[in-house]
Amino acid sequence: MTTDQQHAPETNDDEPLHHGDSLHQWVVGESFQHASVQPDFTTAAQLRDRLRHRPPDQDNPLRIRPGLGVDDTEWSDLASELLKAYGAAVLPAGRPPTAVPRHSVLKHSRDNVLIGDAHVEGDAFQAQLAVVNDTEMLRDHTADQQHVPGMLLIEASIQLVTWAVSEIWLPPPGHPPYYAVMHASAFEFSRFVFPLPTLLTGTFTRTGPAEDDKIPLRAEVRVRQAGQDCSRVGIDLHAFRPALVFAIEDGQARRTLLRAAPAA
Repeated sequence: MTTDQQHAPETNDDEPLHHGDSLHQWVVGESFQHASVQPDFTTAAQLRDRLRHRPPDQDNPLRIRPGLGVDDTEWSDLASELLKAYGAAVLPAGRPPTAVPRHSVLKHSRDNVLIGDAHVEGDAFQAQLAVVNDTEMLRDHTADQQHVPGMLLIEASIQLVTWAVSEIWLPPPGHPPYYAVMHASAFEFSRFVFPLPTLLTGTFTRTGPAEDDKIPLRAEVRVRQAGQDCSRVGIDLHAFRPALVFAIEDGQARRTLLRAAPAA
């Protein structure tokens, strides 16, 4: 999160703001094109069109930063293209978050990983929201508004907790990582989240004695943007040894099939 975001002055969110042509742009993915009604948001395609019609001035350079929906490859390619075309008249800064490995959040597709630049300190953990343009939670969302869908924030929070369980509780040598299994959750939303840098922070609290094959936990995750809390997610879970939870799953599947069988 940038320093100017942390110390931005308070404004009345119910009052309209009017801007001139901005010399600072957040470049967002095409899935967030509705956010470009705000002068400080642009897609890469809109930015290229703007610069073709109004070339930038080196005395007043245009400063651009990556918002959500832009991955590292797209950002690098855009920065190289603009440097070649406009030199120091366009100044890229920052980079998109580096996503965690997809297997660490139980995903087959890299596009559906939603957290990056993740790390732990003791029982606390955090990550940046990392959203690429083609993630299915944007591609299949119909609201067409400026904000990030709430379901995406819930999924990102779950991914953060899933990742953190395997990072904090290390299994015995030769055993696979612990597997997070939720059994209760609650979500609170206090503000919209927009396609800007977004921080997720979390903590674990033990809710009972650890057993050989499972650890009962409570996770609390906060979603923060521009220095303000936007949502909170509470999750009750167990960190399971995979062999135990898969055996429970298999036993429940067999018993459910027996109960569902049609009468002879």
